[in-house]
Amino acid sequence: MWYSGWRFNEWQSISIYATDILLIVLVLFWIYNSKFNPPVGGQNLKIYEYFLIIFLIISAVSITNSINPTVSWFQWIKLFEFSVFYWYLSRYAFARFGLINSLFAVMVGGIFQAIIAIIQFVKQSSLGLRYLGESVINLDLAGIASFYTSAGEKVIRAYGTTPHPNVLATCLFFAMFSFYFIYLYYRLHSKHTPFFDTWDRATLGFYGVILFAFFTTFSRVVIFIWFVSFCLRSVVVRAFKHYRITFGTEKGRKRIIAILLVNLAVIVLFSSLYLNEIVSRSSISGEDQAVTLRAFYTDQVLKSDFNWLGVGMGNFVGWLMEKEPFLLHYAYQPVHNIYLLVYSETGIIGLTAFLLFLTFLIKDFITKTRLRRSYDLSMLFFFCALLFIGFFDHLFWTLQQGRLIFWSSLGLLTYLSNNDII
Repeated sequence: MWYSGWRFNEWQSISIYATDILLIVLVLFWIYNSKFNPPVGGQNLKIYEYFLIIFLIISAVSITNSINPTVSWFQWIKLFEFSVFYWYLSRYAFARFGLINSLFAVMVGGIFQAIIAIIQFVKQSSLGLRYLGESVINLDLAGIASFYTSAGEKVIRAYGTTPHPNVLATCLFFAMFSFYFIYLYYRLHSKHTPFFDTWDRATLGFYGVILFAFFTTFSRVVIFIWFVSFCLRSVVVRAFKHYRITFGTEKGRKRIIAILLVNLAVIVLFSSLYLNEIVSRSSISGEDQAVTLRAFYTDQVLKSDFNWLGVGMGNFVGWLMEKEPFLLHYAYQPVHNIYLLVYSETGIIGLTAFLLFLTFLIKDFITKTRLRRSYDLSMLFFFCALLFIGFFDHLFWTLQQGRLIFWSSLGLLTYLSNNDII
């Protein structure tokens, strides 16, 4: 809709997504169905939600330091929008539409993205789905997320209909978590569900498709955290008695074995087809652009003057343009770390409020659930995995798809703190 300056920069622009309009409509229905009573009353707020409100206030105050208040106020509105989205999910949507139905929708979305991603990767170009948000990609374009094999062959990573392969990898990670939740926890506890019926066979097959597409993103951090979190869950299942009881049944063992076999089959298939690509992508050099840019942004934040309120909400790129005016155009991006980004834009006060919000949210989840249910630890691992990814990318704070995933996980954690779904 609008951008600052004579040359377009995504981080200095104002854009409206269809999901923004959808969210406004859904919130209006929420208010109407609440019979015009405030959906989020002060007496119902949790302690961590007070810290979220404080963070919203601090972020608004930080705009007084902004070089470009127009962009800053737009980014603050986006922060407010997704805070409302968090309350909408945790206070209304999951209860109204059913958590399992919601996660099933995420899984179906993952299947859709996975099919597109696999075709893109095999074709090494986009499919012409720009009206669905697909980026234009081919081997001749510069600035595409790609890498070179040892033979000098350029390989384009899969995008799906997202703006970057790392975003696609995170979307598919969320879809796989949704599959685990339904297949391992909900279906396992359903007394009338036989093992390996038609539904099980179909979802296991689709899970294999999602996992294969997940690997085509070649997103090192997200793939690494998926592998680590999967291994940790397996260790915990054997270490704690009440998890052993849950998964020690015949039905539980069969479900775990089925997932392990699918994982093994997909890993073997992908490795046999793309071993050279895997080896080339696995090597990390200090001269890689992904490494040098991350180091540069981090250095810019850490060597800047200590500040209480930051350079203004959503203004890191504007601040960097003024501080370093002779960089290449593509280098003007947010710092690839959401915690440093929050510190840079809202200062130490804003970062403190944000971290207290996350800390007390996790504490409330652990205290209320005592991690006694079979899915509690899996949810905690998933959420902590997203927080870990936040150390290496800014997508949860700046991109629409990343925001949807991050605030959905916050709403999911809050909802499970207060509800028993199985």
